[in-house]
Amino acid sequence: MGAFHRTTCDCCVCPMQCVMKQLEDRGPIIISTTVSQEFNLIKSVENFIADTLDGEIPEFFPVCKVTAVGSNALDITTDLKPLRRDIKGKCNCCEDPTTNELVSLGIGTEVSVEFVTQTPGDRFRVPLTGNILSFGEGIVILDNVSDGEGDELPNFAISTCQITNIQKTS
Repeated sequence: MGAFHRTTCDCCVCPMQCVMKQLEDRGPIIISTTVSQEFNLIKSVENFIADTLDGEIPEFFPVCKVTAVGSNALDITTDLKPLRRDIKGKCNCCEDPTTNELVSLGIGTEVSVEFVTQTPGDRFRVPLTGNILSFGEGIVILDNVSDGEGDELPNFAISTCQITNIQKTS
């Protein structure tokens, strides 16, 4: 799962790469970036680039721009990096407080989560509402997910560095 060197990549990008790697060849998934929402098959994830297919068309995503991924292959067995407390840098002022809030709400709590993505999106509308299934360094996984219009969605792994609002709904 990679070594931690305590940079922005450790709390934001490495955890997302770890999740995306587990979705290789697991069927088409929703890939949310800072400016788009795509439905692609992940072929490989190496060196912070996701090599995907949109039908027959190759597309490449810098993992540092991926804010969330949606797939029912995301479940309690998805391997997440362990939580870690930072003492300086972006991880300390952005990722840690957001993850700590999710941890305090607890597994199973229904939440509504806004995060950076294209709005309105092609695949879904934020906020996403779902139950906290699991969390790790830089990632929260929601299950029983619906979007801002009430449409059912697959489970979502969201980068906690990209979350802009959390509401407890239950």
